[in-house]
Amino acid sequence: MAFTERDWSVERPGFTLSGSLCLPGGGGPYPVVLILQGSGQVDRDGNARGGGASLYAQLATALAGYGVASYRYDKRGVGSSGGHFLSAGYLDLVEDAEACWEALTVAPFGDPGRMYMLGHSEGTAIAAQLSSRLARPPRALIQLCPFDDSAETMLIHQAEGIDRELPGVPGLLGFLLRLGRRIIGPYGRHMRRKLAHVRKLDGGTIRLGPTRVSARWLRELIELDVDGLYRAVPCPMLLIAGEKDLQCTPESAERLARLAFAPVEFHVVANMIHHLSVREGQPALLDMRDITALPLAPQLLSFLEGWFARERAGDAPAGPTASAAPA
Repeated sequence: MAFTERDWSVERPGFTLSGSLCLPGGGGPYPVVLILQGSGQVDRDGNARGGGASLYAQLATALAGYGVASYRYDKRGVGSSGGHFLSAGYLDLVEDAEACWEALTVAPFGDPGRMYMLGHSEGTAIAAQLSSRLARPPRALIQLCPFDDSAETMLIHQAEGIDRELPGVPGLLGFLLRLGRRIIGPYGRHMRRKLAHVRKLDGGTIRLGPTRVSARWLRELIELDVDGLYRAVPCPMLLIAGEKDLQCTPESAERLARLAFAPVEFHVVANMIHHLSVREGQPALLDMRDITALPLAPQLLSFLEGWFARERAGDAPAGPTASAAPA
């Protein structure tokens, strides 16, 4: 299906968020999805510093093919958006998403009865948090790689995973990581100390692996009550996890499906990693293979297409359903 893209901006106090509207062919008003990114200094397409697989641009194109419009935006201080990324907290990013949502709900191209949020990774927490406090909540949430574990638990688990993988990592990367471990000690223990320290901070930045991040963002993120957010979600949810996602594991997503009070449809995409593409073989946190040319997982797109087809027919999820990746 043909589609068009155009720039669209949302005003915030003191700066502007810039993004892209992706509109299907044919006349509106359209169902509209607000795409909420995962963690990091990423732009509207999901790329950091110009590199990446443009996974959110791919999602927008796929949604347009299902007759669904979407909006994705550069985070504050990233790409064409104003503001300062490294001084922002997690709750600032929630407020940015809320401003985008409020603008979309009154836009002339959108069908106000068919407004959705699609979160990925950290964006799933933002979507869940927003859904319960909005005057005009979404019809449903589409949550890709959602998580039930606290961010603190996830970061420690990932650091301990690096400790386990380290003996088999070849080349310069392996040398540097082993050297770092000799200097700071096991990565899991180092992460525990770092997160204990960040709980005492309210500003500034802190290094998280090779990346410098906002200390307030990290503190607010690790203090989130994720279970509480999901128990308060007032609308149906589509939860989709990746079988080989080592960051937001399918087991974590399955726990969300069980604890939510809202109707849930839950799927696990075979061989899908955190970046929404398929990866054969044993998954690894330190897998350095290039992902920039990888398409979105076909099974993920199939689940999305089927779900939106049922939405068009008026068949919103009526209760918990699930499918898992083949053994």
